[in-house]
Amino acid sequence: MENQAAMLRAIAQHIGLPSLREVASGAGTQAAYRVSIHYHDRRARDSVATVTFSRVNGAQLSVVFLGALGHKALQHPVAPSRYDAFVRALQMMRFDNLSDQPNMPLHGVDLWMIERGAGGYVKSIILAPTLARGTYATLI
Repeated sequence: MENQAAMLRAIAQHIGLPSLREVASGAGTQAAYRVSIHYHDRRARDSVATVTFSRVNGAQLSVVFLGALGHKALQHPVAPSRYDAFVRALQMMRFDNLSDQPNMPLHGVDLWMIERGAGGYVKSIILAPTLARGTYATLI
């Protein structure tokens, strides 16, 4: 899993994004969530979606595609009700207690890394959406 985690984190680095730990530790940021997606067959661009929450700006979604649009982020506000539902769903699934999806092949599947950060804390899990079952399928 360490190789997969490094590859998924490298997507954000290649785009020029700060780590989720840096984002979550930013002034005024109370929470940050990130999904990094790698397409094994290159049918779509690898991408990184980050949701940040602050009391001043509320929830904001930023999506960046590797090698597209000059790595310019597409920005979108997230309605408070949708953000709250998202956070509640992660809490109900006990996201912070999940481990990486078991029995994933080392290659030949799309990979997602889902991260949650607050302050200096960051939790991440890796999963393969096409092979996800149970809690991992619900998470997707």
